[in-house]
Amino acid sequence: MAVVLTAANKIFDVAVNAGKTKEKVLKTNANKNADGTPKERSEKERANEWLRAQEPAVCRMRSCDGLVLAAHTLPAAQPSHLWAFCIHGFSGSGLGLGLAAKHWHEQGWNVFLPDLRGSGDSEGSYYGMGWLDRLDIIRWIKEVILKEDPEAQVVLHGVSMGAAAVMMTTGESLPENVRAAVEDCGYTGVWEEFTLQLKKVFGLPQFPIMHIANVMAKRRAGYSFQEASAVCQVKKSKTPTLFIHGDKDTFVPFFMLDQVYSAAACEKEKLVVHGAQHGEAAQLAPQRYWDTVHAFVGKYLD
Repeated sequence: MAVVLTAANKIFDVAVNAGKTKEKVLKTNANKNADGTPKERSEKERANEWLRAQEPAVCRMRSCDGLVLAAHTLPAAQPSHLWAFCIHGFSGSGLGLGLAAKHWHEQGWNVFLPDLRGSGDSEGSYYGMGWLDRLDIIRWIKEVILKEDPEAQVVLHGVSMGAAAVMMTTGESLPENVRAAVEDCGYTGVWEEFTLQLKKVFGLPQFPIMHIANVMAKRRAGYSFQEASAVCQVKKSKTPTLFIHGDKDTFVPFFMLDQVYSAAACEKEKLVVHGAQHGEAAQLAPQRYWDTVHAFVGKYLD
């Protein structure tokens, strides 16, 4: 039993403890070339350098459970009511979304880049995996964006864990200012994603390790892996949503796309980027990606 408890604690730490290294998970799931070597990240790195060079303003907000959360904002070059709310992935931060930020900004949008709890400059000992973050996102919109710009038209755009956060957010009652959502390679639910990674990274079975880790999550992080379901949330969604996934994704497996898409009750479209691994769709097929995004989003803007 001691071995099982140790394993469950290790899984909990690797999964959601913000203070513990994620190197093993990230290394196991890193995108690779056909010969197995790691893919170049130069395009992302250049975009992130561009974003940092813009010196985006920092704003802060206190969450409903008392955490001080941070976000970076990049105002449009010309006054605009269009807001791209871009949400980062696992073990990332808002300043790692240079590719999305640069594109939206070049199209004349204000860009809002939150650091999810436990990430970047935001407080928090544990990742919310999109579930706790959904409430923070709504609070950012109501308490920051809409107070600055009551006429704001907001599009939620998330990648990976950020995409799961987008889907989980759309299951809540949102201001009418939130016009559309774009989820790029988000998972069906935290339980399902962690179960897959438990086997892939550590070669361990779901039972009993996931069940024990779930109890730890309830006690320490304040939520259950099982309740953190994007599938259940999109069933309640009224926010038009574009679902994007690469068909070579193995970190958040491609089959999850059809599960969230089929469950969604909102107006919806789907984009499959052939050959794209995890989070690669916008880099592999940029023209098709952004043409699809803007054609979809544009239907819901004034």
